[in-house]
Amino acid sequence: MSGSMVPRLVLKDLYLTRWMVAGSMAGGVVGIAMLPFGAVAAYVGGVSLLCTLVILNITVVMSAVVQERKDKVLLFVLSLPVSAAQQTQAKALATTIAFVVPWLLLTAAAAVVIEASGVPNGILPFLVTVLVYLLAYHWVLLAVALVTESNSWPATVITVGNISVNFLIPYLLGWPSVYRHMKGSAAIWTSDLLALIGVELLVGIVALGLAIVWRTRRPDVI
Repeated sequence: MSGSMVPRLVLKDLYLTRWMVAGSMAGGVVGIAMLPFGAVAAYVGGVSLLCTLVILNITVVMSAVVQERKDKVLLFVLSLPVSAAQQTQAKALATTIAFVVPWLLLTAAAAVVIEASGVPNGILPFLVTVLVYLLAYHWVLLAVALVTESNSWPATVITVGNISVNFLIPYLLGWPSVYRHMKGSAAIWTSDLLALIGVELLVGIVALGLAIVWRTRRPDVI
């Protein structure tokens, strides 16, 4: 019986975050639609896309994990026929789905628009690298929210994550493999960018995996 509760917990969280996801999808689509209309519009559209995903990340994690813990929802959930480990796995899965699905759709949409329009395809590796960073940022924030009982630690991760994006973008723009190809007609996936993308994914996956293992092994998760 307890196994049947996990999908219900996942669906519950997805239902509660549906408007956040829908609003973020709408905002991201507007930003992507601006990409083909000149340099200024492309800049505004790209920033809008990044801001939309950052906001979705924060709202989903804070509402689904931090706020529920604050409201003592976990006490009620653990009264159901579900273990603490299953509750943690369901929470991580639902929150990941709520962010990753819009992230995937918006990333794919941006790639299609860039490919089909006059936007130089050379910008795509740079954009994907930044978007993968936001994906890793989501998993790290989710990991911290799962393992800590204090609201200050997620707030610290949010502050660092938001500020660090402003350093990552100019840092990448200074890479020869980025600025040499950004205005080109072909997307050039250089080894250093691929390595950075791999590190970003590894950091996010390891952080979330360790958080799930640590939380499910705690004697007291309340």
